[in-house]
Amino acid sequence: MRSPMNKPVLALFSAATALFLTSCGPTPQLKVKEAVLTLSPVDSNPSSYHFNVYGGPTDVYLLRVSSPSAIRTEMHDVGVDPKTGAVTMKPMTRVFIPSGKKVEFKKGGKHVMMWGVNLVPRRLGEIETEFLFSNNERILVKARVQEVDGTDPDEKKALN
Repeated sequence: MRSPMNKPVLALFSAATALFLTSCGPTPQLKVKEAVLTLSPVDSNPSSYHFNVYGGPTDVYLLRVSSPSAIRTEMHDVGVDPKTGAVTMKPMTRVFIPSGKKVEFKKGGKHVMMWGVNLVPRRLGEIETEFLFSNNERILVKARVQEVDGTDPDEKKALN
């Protein structure tokens, strides 16, 4: 037979559990958003790829960004030489993505350079890319493609 004390204890335990679970909030999820490829006006020069990475439940490194529509991709960071004041660009083999934090790949900072972007993204106005992280997670992203001035690529120019 159950004791009359069990009901109040169970009710208190249920209320405490519900309060605890609602205060936790959702677990952060590793994701890539706001991705845009800006085409170089000179075909032989690299285009620049910008995006934001949102850290998941654990710290990871972004190891590679690739696309079947580009011949080569490289991650770079822009900096200033403290001695000369000259703007420098250094290749990066990995980028730390802290848990629950946003890491921006933006103009004047971290970015991906893409060489030899083919006609498919220019015609479609989007490019497929794959992000590889140190936890072996792969994220596929479709990014908007734009000209340097922010307009959509000119299909006639892309066909030439």
